[in-house]
Amino acid sequence: MKISFMTFVAPEWSLEEHLTAAIRYGYDAIEPRCEANQKHGVELETTKKQRREIADQFESCGVALTTIATSRRYALATDHERRETIDLTKQYCDLCADLGAQNIRVFGGMTPEGMEFSEAKKIVAESLHECGEYAKKRGVYLCLETHDAYCHTADVLEVVRNADSAGVAINWDIMHPYRWGESMETSFNNVKDYVRHCHIHDGVRPEEGGLGQGWPIALMGEGDIPHDEAIKLLATIDYQGSLSGEWIKCFEPEVILPHDAQVLREYIAAAK
Repeated sequence: MKISFMTFVAPEWSLEEHLTAAIRYGYDAIEPRCEANQKHGVELETTKKQRREIADQFESCGVALTTIATSRRYALATDHERRETIDLTKQYCDLCADLGAQNIRVFGGMTPEGMEFSEAKKIVAESLHECGEYAKKRGVYLCLETHDAYCHTADVLEVVRNADSAGVAINWDIMHPYRWGESMETSFNNVKDYVRHCHIHDGVRPEEGGLGQGWPIALMGEGDIPHDEAIKLLATIDYQGSLSGEWIKCFEPEVILPHDAQVLREYIAAAK
């Protein structure tokens, strides 16, 4: 298992600053967040020359670029919107291939008004099939995240199976199914055959209710999400992907990066 972090931890940092932090705090990889007005420079607009330079930056410092996080969503209301996001997804496949990255994070999205969830899942699966077949040719994977209307892992599993493409996998965002009431074991059993990437962020259960609500982000081990249990379960399948910290506007990077790296390393060691 590798540990990684998404560039949302410091959107104003350059790529060099992210790589320096990864080395300083002992991270194996970083996950650039595209389409978010960040300063790292890993975007579709980069030229072939710039892509070679970015790949060289990663290789020269020994930090991996395993996953690119995009905003691509497929539960869209019109054919035009769907075609646009499919075409952009294929461009991200090319970007990943040029950079030597393995995975692209994508979303199902929220269900459009007036559309049944069953129809939305069908549209997402069809879109992922086309994109996944292209991704397969480029040597990368589309990782559908447990997020938005797809927090329940059974829905994600259904869509990925129906996509029927070796280029489609799962990004298990461990918090979201758990805050919707799934046990860690249930979530794991649904994603285990397809998981290639994981997002991690601890969170505090709200005092009242809590089912499906936003959980304030906490330092790893100080919240209510049993990531140690998730990591033990992942170890049973010899998971070789990343545990990637996704922290958005919650802690200073100098605080959360070293803290969560240390706790994650402890969890991984205990799972062996």
